[in-house]
Amino acid sequence: MESFLRQLIRFQELSLEASRLDARISRIPSDIKKVDQEETAQGKVVTEAKGRLAASQKGRKDFERDLQDLELKIAKYNDQSREVKTNDQYRAIMSEIDNVKVHIDGVEEKILLAMEESDQLTKKIADAERTFTERRKEHAARRGLLESERAKLASERERLGAELDALRAEIPAGPMDAYARTAQTRGELVMAQAINERCQVCGVRLRPAVFAEVRKNSSIIQCESCRRILYWVPEPAKEEAGEAPVRAADGPGGDTSPSAGSA
Repeated sequence: MESFLRQLIRFQELSLEASRLDARISRIPSDIKKVDQEETAQGKVVTEAKGRLAASQKGRKDFERDLQDLELKIAKYNDQSREVKTNDQYRAIMSEIDNVKVHIDGVEEKILLAMEESDQLTKKIADAERTFTERRKEHAARRGLLESERAKLASERERLGAELDALRAEIPAGPMDAYARTAQTRGELVMAQAINERCQVCGVRLRPAVFAEVRKNSSIIQCESCRRILYWVPEPAKEEAGEAPVRAADGPGGDTSPSAGSA
């Protein structure tokens, strides 16, 4: 196999790996954002519980003021009852006192409910704050791992980029131009292995004469259907002495197919 074909196959392998790294690196910010959103949501639970507790405590104070006002009314009615001159006046005052006592019972019940609610909310806040503290440590650890992964991937991507640049400079202009033109229309899968007179990417059968030329691995031969650059990997038993086999990249569906990209 001509060296430029090996170089193009290697160039595609590196390009695919670089794209994989780019895709993962691009997802990391959204992963970090999700962690931040989880932490914010947990903090919101604490904030909302504290808000409900404050409202409950304010309501309880309002009820307690109402209770004081009602008790003052009863005290005034009791003072008035000692000054009345007739039974009718006395009965009227006692009726007012009874009405106020009914209101007092209702207010006292509201105060008890507010106290119970405050106790429940206080416990909920304590639980939420404890959970928030624990989760915040987890979130910090997850952010740290993501940042570490991003730095590691960025370093690997930089190394791959340098290797791609170096390899691009080594590949002859003609084959490299053919690769670039194909990549413009077929994307990253440019190289296609030919097996049993078929292009292993698009599956179209090659004419015998074309397949014969592909088997020579000496020039740029493109599939007449998908226009990908074809190459042939000899069977192990048929390999010429001293020539190492070229590993084909995984093709569609996971079959052993060309280490190639769409052009």
